[in-house]
Amino acid sequence: MIKLERAEKPKYLTDAKVKELTDKFKSDKSKVVWKALSIGDKLLKSSFHKCAYCECELQVEDSYMQVEHFRDKDTYEDDVVNWNNLLPSCQRCNGKKGTLDVLATPIINPYDDMPKLHLKQQAYRLYGKDTKGKNTVKELYLNDDKRVVFPRFLASNEINRQLADLANNTQDLTMLRNGITNLLQSCQSDRPYSAFVSYALHSNQDYADIKFLLESNAVWDTDMNELHNKSQDLYLEPR
Repeated sequence: MIKLERAEKPKYLTDAKVKELTDKFKSDKSKVVWKALSIGDKLLKSSFHKCAYCECELQVEDSYMQVEHFRDKDTYEDDVVNWNNLLPSCQRCNGKKGTLDVLATPIINPYDDMPKLHLKQQAYRLYGKDTKGKNTVKELYLNDDKRVVFPRFLASNEINRQLADLANNTQDLTMLRNGITNLLQSCQSDRPYSAFVSYALHSNQDYADIKFLLESNAVWDTDMNELHNKSQDLYLEPR
C-alpha cells in the first residue's frame, strides 16, 4: 500500500447531482448510483489503475475495479457519492472490507493516511506498526497467500533476478545504465505492488554496487536519480 493523491471531484458530481443520487439511494438501496463513468475513470487514474489497498493491477483477469465506500454506504447513507469517501478497489479487497465500520475499527485510507507510518513488511507480508495498521492487514486480509502474497513475491523476485543478471555483466556501462533505468521504472508508484518491488530493489546489494559503479563512471544521470528517490520513498521498512 502506498500514499495516493485524491483527484479533483468529477464535474458530474455537482451539489445537485450528489443530493439527487443520495436521495435515490436512500429510497432504494438496490440502486447503484455511484457507477458513473466519470467517477470510475477519475478513481482509476488517481490510483494508477491499481487497487488502493492491495496494489494489484485493476482491469486484469478477475481484478476489475469496484467503487469502494470507505465509510460503508449502508451505515453512512449520506456518503454514498461523497467524493472524499470513494476509492478504487479490487473485488477481493472490497469484499473483505464489506460493511466494516471504519469509525469503530479504524483502517488506513491511502488517500488520507501515510501507509508507511502504519505498516511494515517482511517476507512479502504486511504487519501493522499500530492499531490502524494491524486492523488494515486483518480486515482486508492483506496477507492472502494466493491472491496477494504470491504476486508480491513474483514481482519482487523478478527485480532480484534482473539485478543478478546485470551484476554478472558490468562491462557494458550503457547496457547497465539502461537495465537499471528499466528496473527503476518498474519500481514507481504506477506499477503493481510498488511498496514491495521498490524494497526489493533498494535492499539488494547488487543494486547498490551497480549504482556506485555507474556514479563512479559518470553514467548515473539526473533522470535515474529522480527515479531512485521516488522509488525509495515508496517502500515499506522491514519488520
